[in-house]
Order: sequence, then structure tokens, then C-alpha cells
Amino acid sequence: MVRKPGKMYRNISKKAYTRREYMGGVPGSKIVQFEMGNLTQEFPTQVDLVIEEACQVRHSALESARISVNRRLMKEVGRANFHFKVRVYPHHVLRENKQATGAGADRVSEGMRLAFGKAVGTAARVASNQRILTVFSTPQYLEKVKDALRHGGHKLPSPSHLKISTIKVSGRIVAAKFSEEKVVAAPVTAAVEEPKEKEAAKGAEEHRGGKPAKGREPAKGAEEKKAAAVPAAKAAEEPAKGGKPAKGGKEKK
Repeated sequence: MVRKPGKMYRNISKKAYTRREYMGGVPGSKIVQFEMGNLTQEFPTQVDLVIEEACQVRHSALESARISVNRRLMKEVGRANFHFKVRVYPHHVLRENKQATGAGADRVSEGMRLAFGKAVGTAARVASNQRILTVFSTPQYLEKVKDALRHGGHKLPSPSHLKISTIKVSGRIVAAKFSEEKVVAAPVTAAVEEPKEKEAAKGAEEHRGGKPAKGREPAKGAEEKKAAAVPAAKAAEEPAKGGKPAKGGKEKK
């Protein structure tokens, strides 16, 4: 497949077309990563690559710029000293009405005017003064970061410039992905205390006169009540000697 020049798709002429469910065969984005470098640390210096003119940037151009910048940063700055981020995504689907090419192709097929066309790629629509690429680093690597972004800007279809700003660093780690913390289980105790609800249920059974649970002695108050009830019953059955019989009873001759 012959790749056509980027100036054919650079200008924003029509409405953006992003409804991929209505068309088939849309090529996938060539951008492999959107964030590279050290993603767990905060850096005080921010350098942005800003586009000066509104245009469409194809996914192949974004990937070419990403490779160029990332390769220079890895070589001159080091992975642990920068955080590189691509800020745009190619949502717009590019279409092309393919026709016969070669000698005499204009006589063979002229094609239909304003045809819908076939999806040939994707592009990101960017506005003027919009940030495309951003690198976070430290002041000592500022010149090397600027040189890397400057080379990446040559891959884009619009003139660009760099914008440098300073960030207040809190000194904390943003996302601790590489921490190795082991969770130690609490020791299991040998003697387990019975819950209060079970103790209350057992006390209610003893109060009703039920049998006490195994390994538990009956309450002292219950034993004293039973001991006091036995002599009282005997005294009611047998009247005292020399005394009067109970009401309704007969004397024995």
C-alpha cells in the first residue's frame, strides 16, 4: 500500500467522523503507549510541545513523534528521571475513495463524486495552542528534554513551540506499584470465650428448672429453696404431738 503525503489529511474541512459502529475495517491505532518513563514519582519541571495551528495529526505521525522523543529521553536522561505523556488520541476516522492508478487510469475509471470512501486510518483533531506531548523531569535535564521534544515536533504537520513551567512537588509517591508489603495474620488464641448471648440462654434454662449444662454446677439459690421446701411439706402432713388436728381431719383413736 502506497502511503500518501500527510498534507492530504492535514486540513480540517468537514465534521469529525468517529462512529465506528457504522463502518467496518477501521485500521487500529499505531500508538503503542501513551505514558512512558517513571510513572510513580513527581517531577518539578514540565515541558509541553504546543501546536500553533489547528490541524489533523495522523496516528502514524503521533507514533513517529513518540518514538523519536522516547528514544532520546531513554538514551540521554534515563528511564527513572522523566515521565513522558502523549495527550491526544486519534478518534477521527479518515476515509478515501480508492480508484485505479497508473498510466491511463483516468480513462478507465473516473469514480463517483463525493463518494463516502473506505476507512484508511485515524487522526487526532487538535486546536491551535493545544498541548500534544508533555515531559516531566528535573531542572538538570531541562536542555536534553527540550532537544528531544524539538526533534519530535518535526514529525508533526504543524509548526510548534515549547512551553516550560514549574510544578510544586509534595514529596510523596503518586502510585506505589512496586511496593512489596506482606500481610501477617494475627495469632489464633487457644481459649475462646463464650459469647454473652449463649451465657444468657443457659442462665434462663436453669431458672426454669431445666437441667444444667455439662461441666456447670447448679445455682446455690435453687439448692437452698429445695432444702427449705422438704421439712415444710412433712410438717403439714404430720401434726405436732399433743396439738390439734388440721381442719377437716379426724383424730385417730
